[in-house]
Amino acid sequence: MSWKRCKEAAGVLLALLLIAISEASARGPSDRKLRKRATSPEAESRRTVAQERIHDLTARLSAVEGLEHVLTTFTDSCNRPDRGSSFGARPTDVLRCEMRSVSYFGVQGDITDVLARIREADIAAWGRRDRQGQDRPDSSGTITYAIDYHRNRGRYPDGRTMPAPVLKTTSLEIDWDRLDFPLVNRIKEATLPDPEAAGGGIYRRCSTVPQAPMSVTEARAHYGTVLRFVAISTNTSTREYYHAVPRGS
Repeated sequence: MSWKRCKEAAGVLLALLLIAISEASARGPSDRKLRKRATSPEAESRRTVAQERIHDLTARLSAVEGLEHVLTTFTDSCNRPDRGSSFGARPTDVLRCEMRSVSYFGVQGDITDVLARIREADIAAWGRRDRQGQDRPDSSGTITYAIDYHRNRGRYPDGRTMPAPVLKTTSLEIDWDRLDFPLVNRIKEATLPDPEAAGGGIYRRCSTVPQAPMSVTEARAHYGTVLRFVAISTNTSTREYYHAVPRGS
């Protein structure tokens, strides 16, 4: 082999070595080390606080008259952050932990009455409010708007279609069946977490309550309307996780 070809081969090997080192550096600590960080006393303490908050909010909604609990799925997981494309910026964390709880309720009685009681329960500030702290009725994110939507059967006085109501915050969401309006938004069948998959990856645990629940389809046939409540531990606006391990810590 000529000297020129030897230099080219050495250059290729060096490039491959640098790529391997870069990928290893980007990947961060081993799964074993990250699992230890995910189960550390600090992580467990934050995990308890996050779970108690989600359970408290779910219990407060469950106590609203006219809502009958059908099932709740709960998942808690810690994983390496997704880098996205190969050329994307390297995440600042090597581990991120978050929880997700999805509860389904059967609605008894008039949905407008139930929505009014949800507002009284003051679980969250849904949508924009005025200076007096009252719902802005023109905002589709308020309960006042949602009630008007139902009372007017999804139509403005001039016959135009009203946008579907959306009740969301940075970590909560309430949605429900709207079967007889132009904008239909049926609650899909629940996806039950697989207990056998718990323990996979860095850290994961999950549960379904009750363990043998009524399906969403069965609940709809029984109650007529199904309401879904989603609570997550991550603030979608600031991307704050209940526990995260910064790179290099």
